Amino acid sequence: MIHYTFILVEPEEDANVGAAARALNVMGFSDLRLVRPKANHRSGKARALAHGSQHILKTAQTYKTLKAALHGIDLACASTARHRLEKHHYVSARELPQQLQAKGEMLQRVAIVFGSESSGLSGRDVACCDLLTTIPQSCTHPSLNLAQAVMVFSFILADGRTTVQIQDQRLNREAMPPQQYASLKTSALRLMGRIGLSERYQNYVMKGLARLGREDLYLLHNIRTSLDRTLDRLESARPEPQEYRSDD
Repeated sequence: MIHYTFILVEPEEDANVGAAARALNVMGFSDLRLVRPKANHRSGKARALAHGSQHILKTAQTYKTLKAALHGIDLACASTARHRLEKHHYVSARELPQQLQAKGEMLQRVAIVFGSESSGLSGRDVACCDLLTTIPQSCTHPSLNLAQAVMVFSFILADGRTTVQIQDQRLNREAMPPQQYASLKTSALRLMGRIGLSERYQNYVMKGLARLGREDLYLLHNIRTSLDRTLDRLESARPEPQEYRSDD
């Protein structure tokens, strides 16, 4: 598996560095390097935007030159949204993973290099890199924010490092016990009788009950309980009928 390093050259905003660290962390990366940073990557704002990824900021190394930051890197990819006067071949961010994987074991360490928020990468820094890559856009202006660009590349390159992390939010994760299911059927029939539902429709409901999954069964159980309580409250509040008396 390729080891990816993300390099920010002259980042200007503390918040962008913090948000970039967060993007890397959630996508399974940890190697962040900063070249001539104007931002303070350990400031309160940077740590606040990192939100659970402060360790990425803490271990980030700083360098005076991009050449020094690329030490030990087999291939450097300059990320840019700006057209260059020199003739370059631009690799789409979508195609980058396939191009890198096609090189096989000759690539062990790859760097993705980003420029500053205001001016991007200089021609000198681009010359230090092996290829140019860019994120396809529907318009030329505005370009993506620095942290957004880091998020896009880290997501694209994270294949195999990430899994779906959605927590099960169902009403109940366990199957309904047989006794509770039988009780639900009995109480549902009783409720339908209380509201005057015809026997024909009661049969429809009971046949449908057998097709429901566990989440729907618990939902129906909660609805049935609520309806029974409401009916009990209404019946208890109903005034007693007056006995008719005639005066002689």
